[in-house]
Amino acid sequence: MSGIRTLFVNRIGGQIALLILVSLIAIHAVIGVSLYVIQPERFGPPDEGLAQLSAAVKLVAATPKAERTAALARASSVFPRFQLTLASAAPVAVMADASERRFRALASALGAAFKFAPLSAASVAITLPDGDIVTAAMPPEHPPRIGGPLILSAMFILVSVTLLGLWAALALRNPLSAFAQAAENFSLDDQVAALPERGPEEIRAVARAFNRMRGRIKTLVDDRTRLFTAMSHDLRTPITRLRLRSEFIGDAELRGQMLRDLDQMKTMTESVLSFLRDGQSREAESSVDIASGLQTIADDFADLGHAVTYEGPDHLTLVIRPNEMHRAVVNLVDNAARYGSVVSIRLSAPGSVVHIDVEDNGPGIPDPDKTAMLEPFARGDAARAMDEGAGFGLGLAIARAIAEAHGGTLTLNDRVPQGLIARIALPASAAPH
Repeated sequence: MSGIRTLFVNRIGGQIALLILVSLIAIHAVIGVSLYVIQPERFGPPDEGLAQLSAAVKLVAATPKAERTAALARASSVFPRFQLTLASAAPVAVMADASERRFRALASALGAAFKFAPLSAASVAITLPDGDIVTAAMPPEHPPRIGGPLILSAMFILVSVTLLGLWAALALRNPLSAFAQAAENFSLDDQVAALPERGPEEIRAVARAFNRMRGRIKTLVDDRTRLFTAMSHDLRTPITRLRLRSEFIGDAELRGQMLRDLDQMKTMTESVLSFLRDGQSREAESSVDIASGLQTIADDFADLGHAVTYEGPDHLTLVIRPNEMHRAVVNLVDNAARYGSVVSIRLSAPGSVVHIDVEDNGPGIPDPDKTAMLEPFARGDAARAMDEGAGFGLGLAIARAIAEAHGGTLTLNDRVPQGLIARIALPASAAPH
């Protein structure tokens, strides 16, 4: 039942087809009832019994009176079921409502020259043009044969619904499906083709509006990126000048504080530039051994005194942007090393995805805050002080942007018994076998 509802109620093609079907059935029902009530004899072929009776009576009427008795006998031998006889006097007519329609049909078949009087529902007296009266038994009545019109009507409905349903699917469903797909895969990449403007005028208007909206959003994002990139880039010069001037401060403690603040500003500026570049990098994809790259990252952090290890296959080739992916994993490991004492980089390929897990034994992140921590400039409570050991809230955002640029995702999960697992999931379909 749910499948029928989805097909005919939730989809525009099904709604149109259902509307057409109900309309056609209603129209044919009205026409059929009208014909049956007003002119029921048109529902089927002429009654053969009435046609035979009419032919027999006309044959008798065409015979001279002297030979009429013999002609009547011959007609009776050919059509014994009519029980044709010559009446000596005019019989008393009795109207039988149940056979009124058939009597009208017999009168129409005989013509205006013949008069008839119903004697009962099963017999009739017919006055010939010369005045003789012939009585006859009416042939048995058969129910109207309406199979032919119903079959034709059903075939007409079926063909109409099929053709109009196909038209609705091609003219409406396909453009709307393309619009939904374009909205789902919305991208500001110049290489993404514009939404085709086809279908009815309303659908074309929606496609044009969508393409214009995409252009306006791209312009807005590009302007914002250029603005922040320019600001971050231009801040490097005054920061460098301030650092040089700070070297001449006589007070060693004050000089150290100034240099730490300037280093923090420089790191923040570089982080902003990195964040604004990610997702818009022009680095080409290449086939690299992601396992070897992760081993190198673990060794580099271990050389700096951190307890970082790698677990996974020795080799796993994947088509990625190597520098971007290296930066994403480094950000995750740096974040894990800041809050945990032991960090593990795990690589696995379950099914059609590749998982890069960065695990730590730190305090973790509460479930309500996991989604917010992936946003730019989001920091945990421990980082609110903005001291030299705190981050700027861009590491996870940069890693997520890089993962999504590769068609993957970045998620934060709890580690048992404590800690956090930052997982980058990448599609493995591009990995050569």
